[in-house]
Amino acid sequence: MKNKNNFKKLSDYILNFAFLYSSFICFTEAADKWDSERMISIIILICGTFSFLAIFRIQIANLIYRLKGKSE
Repeated sequence: MKNKNNFKKLSDYILNFAFLYSSFICFTEAADKWDSERMISIIILICGTFSFLAIFRIQIANLIYRLKGKSE
């Protein structure tokens, strides 16, 4: 069981790095296109924001579960 938890932690770190890297790429592309293609830049900025928020997906899920538990 301990091996499985270590593998899950490693995969979570890899996913977090991938989401962080993709959000930085989206933010730089949005900044590059801001003057010439504003609409595409806004769409890319929104995608980068969602990619950045995905880094905190576990913390957001825990917060939602706690809020749901308090409301019941």
